[in-house]
Amino acid sequence: MKEKEILPILEELGWKCRKDEVGDYFCLMDIGNVQVQIIPAIGKRSDHFRVSLMPSISTKAFTEAVEFILGEAGGFDPIIVSNDVPEKIVDFSLDDVTRLSKAAISWASAQDIEKGLAAYRALPANSKGAMPLRHLAALAITGDVGRLASYQRSFEQGDRLGFVPYITAEMLDRALLLARDWVSRPSVQ
Repeated sequence: MKEKEILPILEELGWKCRKDEVGDYFCLMDIGNVQVQIIPAIGKRSDHFRVSLMPSISTKAFTEAVEFILGEAGGFDPIIVSNDVPEKIVDFSLDDVTRLSKAAISWASAQDIEKGLAAYRALPANSKGAMPLRHLAALAITGDVGRLASYQRSFEQGDRLGFVPYITAEMLDRALLLARDWVSRPSVQ
C-alpha cells in the first residue's frame, strides 16, 4: 500500500487531500479554529511497513500572517509538529489508516496553540530556517507592536540583529502593519 492508495480513506474520514509543489501528498482538516495537517508516509520493508501521518497544527490567522509578511502565498505553516517515530505495522490495513487518523486528531486536540505561539515569540532574532519568519508572524498576530517596532528601528540603523538574509525591512514593515491591525481589532472572546 502506498500513500496515494490511502487518500480516498482519509478523504472519507473528512480530510481534504492534495499534492504539494514537489508532488508529495498532504491532507488538511479544520477542527474548530485549529488546522491539522497530516503528511502520509508509508515505507515498505521486507517484513513490515513503517507508517506515519506526521501531524502538525496551525491556525488560518498564523498561516495568513506568514504569507502576508513573506509577501507570497505559501500554504500551511505549522505552529506545533508531532515528532513521533513511524509505527512498524506487519499487516497494514484500512483499519490502521482509520486508527492513525483518529490518533492524529486526538494529538491535535491535545495541543496548546498558545504555547506554540509563545515558543515562536520567544525565539531569538538569529534563529535559522523558517523560524525567523514564524517568529515575526507570532509577534504580529499577538499584537507585539513594541518588539516589532524595535526590530524595525534596528534595521533602519543598519543592525540586522542576526536575522537571516531573507528577512527584509519590508517584511518587518508588513509584520508591524499586521500587529497594529491586530491591536486595533475588537477583542472577541
